[in-house]
Amino acid sequence: MADGIDISDFGDNKTIRRQQQAPQRKAKFNYDDDFAGKNKLSLDIIYIINQSPFGVFIAQEELADIAPLVIEKHRQLLNGEGDCKDGDIPMLGWLTLPDKIGDAHISEILALADDFKKNIDVFISLGIGGSYLGIEATFRALTHTYFNQLTRKERGDIPEIYFLGQNLDPDFFRDTLENIRGKRIGINVISKSGTTTETTIALRLLRKLIESWEHDKSADFIIATTDKTRGALRALADRKKYRTLIVPENIGGRFSVLSDVGLFGLAVAGIDIAEFVAGFRHMKSRLVSADFWRNPAMVHAAIRHLAFQKGKRIEVIASNSTHVYQLARWMEQLFPESEGRKGYGMWVSPSLYSEKLHANGQMVQDGPRNILETFLRLENHDNTISIPPDPENLDGFNFLSDRREDMNYVNKLVIDGPAYAHFQGGVPSMTISIPRRNPFNIGQFYYMMEMSVALSGYLAGHNPFIQPGVEAYKKAMFALAGKPGTEKDGQALQEALGQFKKVII
Repeated sequence: MADGIDISDFGDNKTIRRQQQAPQRKAKFNYDDDFAGKNKLSLDIIYIINQSPFGVFIAQEELADIAPLVIEKHRQLLNGEGDCKDGDIPMLGWLTLPDKIGDAHISEILALADDFKKNIDVFISLGIGGSYLGIEATFRALTHTYFNQLTRKERGDIPEIYFLGQNLDPDFFRDTLENIRGKRIGINVISKSGTTTETTIALRLLRKLIESWEHDKSADFIIATTDKTRGALRALADRKKYRTLIVPENIGGRFSVLSDVGLFGLAVAGIDIAEFVAGFRHMKSRLVSADFWRNPAMVHAAIRHLAFQKGKRIEVIASNSTHVYQLARWMEQLFPESEGRKGYGMWVSPSLYSEKLHANGQMVQDGPRNILETFLRLENHDNTISIPPDPENLDGFNFLSDRREDMNYVNKLVIDGPAYAHFQGGVPSMTISIPRRNPFNIGQFYYMMEMSVALSGYLAGHNPFIQPGVEAYKKAMFALAGKPGTEKDGQALQEALGQFKKVII
């Protein structure tokens, strides 16, 4: 009897092959016009400007009319004008960051990552929000779905990768500990202040484990990414002699994945950060253009702004790739946290198609017409899966194998079919096509979305680089927890709750 199923007919897994190239990463990524052409991101607005049974959603003339305003906001942004400050600091460091990261700095990050990962079995990134989502989204977009279940050789001599400090679920934390039991762990804690509840509690727990394991050498297994001079984590790092990286003061968390906040963790995970930087840099060169119709970020921002004005309140961001879906999760923070002000902004709902077509697809097709759909279409997957013929053909799918169509072909229709059907049902959509899964394209995508959301905030008339509403939940949590210094807030909150009519069913 055979040991189990044989998958050799499927050939090598090309994602694993790419991961195994990780040890050859270099500080510079060179590419030519042919590579750039084959990896050009595009924005398709066919289901925005054309006639549906519900009429034209946004006429091309409407886009032409708003173009001068968008161009002006673009000019202000590039010149450092407009409402862009957090306190006294203009939060525009992300705009020029792609050109400021040199080969020498990439070499330093790679050297630190190589030194850190060689003595550990597990790498844990601790952070929440912008200190976490960009790193995890990029890692999951570019690596094997079951990365930690592969051998270290298959992972490209990379440790297992975990993310903690992004929630307070004790079962999730405990279950993660089960996977790292008996292993050598290294952590990168990312927090500008060092007082973020979720991340701070996770750090306390893991720091205790590391100190019990390595005692006097525990500092070798902890790297802190924090403020240059201030904050609780900076004080802890200085006292414990942790190696540190800096959270830039002029780049907000959700714009920070290209800074050391993101680059170090990605380097440990085997991502080609030089190629990642090159992707940002290449898209930046496209987006400096003041030509509205040649600048996809301008058109993207204009469509979303007009969509809100036309009553759209939900943006379904759907992908046909489980890996690219992770980018939609990153967008789930970037856009709402930047746009949500005084009743303005669309709720972002990440969706994986075709899975969600069997869940909320009915609502998208026939529900309230308050939805804008944005597709993230992966054009070329790493692997090709052929559909075998079946002599009985009871399922009726031999028409695919007879035509030698593969799973990849059908998966492209997961975007094409719903886009047309939903358009006929009154849901406008645009499609961002991503040629293939590589760091260059992920970097391009991030910079395009960062530019778009910045323009969106300027069009709405508010500062897209701060998030004052986020502090409300923190204030309430600390007051309820009885944190020293919040006694008055806690008393006021309890008095307010005492006046509420309780109805518990």
